[in-house]
Amino acid sequence: RRFTDLKHYSDELQSVISHLLRVRARVADRLYGVYKVHGNYGRVFSEWSAIEKEMGDGLQSAGHHMDVYASSIDDILEDEEHYADQLKEYLFYAEALRCRAVCRKHELMQYDLEMAAQDLASKKQQCEELATGTVRTFSLKGMTTKLFGQETPEQREARIKVLEEQINEGEQQLKSKNLEGREFVKNAWADIERFKEQKNRDLKEALISYAVMQISMCKKGIQVWTNAKECFSKM
Repeated sequence: RRFTDLKHYSDELQSVISHLLRVRARVADRLYGVYKVHGNYGRVFSEWSAIEKEMGDGLQSAGHHMDVYASSIDDILEDEEHYADQLKEYLFYAEALRCRAVCRKHELMQYDLEMAAQDLASKKQQCEELATGTVRTFSLKGMTTKLFGQETPEQREARIKVLEEQINEGEQQLKSKNLEGREFVKNAWADIERFKEQKNRDLKEALISYAVMQISMCKKGIQVWTNAKECFSKM
């Protein structure tokens, strides 16, 4: 049950992070356009300053502020990619690979355990049928007996001995697989809990840093237009 819940959590978290990355990419594309438009402001103000005498210096200075602001987008997008990479690490490695791999291995171990238990039960039934001389279900052995006659007591004893050895070996293997499974669950869950704690710290740090960067960008935008306002005021 815990591993099923983990798999569902992994799928849901992967979906959430994928959507977050797509939204970030769309915002970054639009942000790039906004910054580059400020470059157009810079060009227009500079061209305008060339035909003005009294307003020329103010327009030229305002255009310079716009150009600087527009050119800063490349560094901003580089910083954004850094935060996106932190999210992608958990999208592709931590969740898609690590958690799913653990769940898949647990499923395979459970399947192997069930097959071993079924094989052991089948051998015990065969041994019981040989010992009692009764066949509870249809079997190839029962049909063969009807066609070719009963085994000799010696043949039956030999088969019983072989089955008993196989049953003993199967019980040991089943016990070993049970122990291995419990140990795997114990270690895997402890590892997953550590991973979740690390994931929470890393994603919290990435989201806070991203928010701080967005706040800084907004402040720079305000400062650019504040500077432009001062330039216009001095004309």
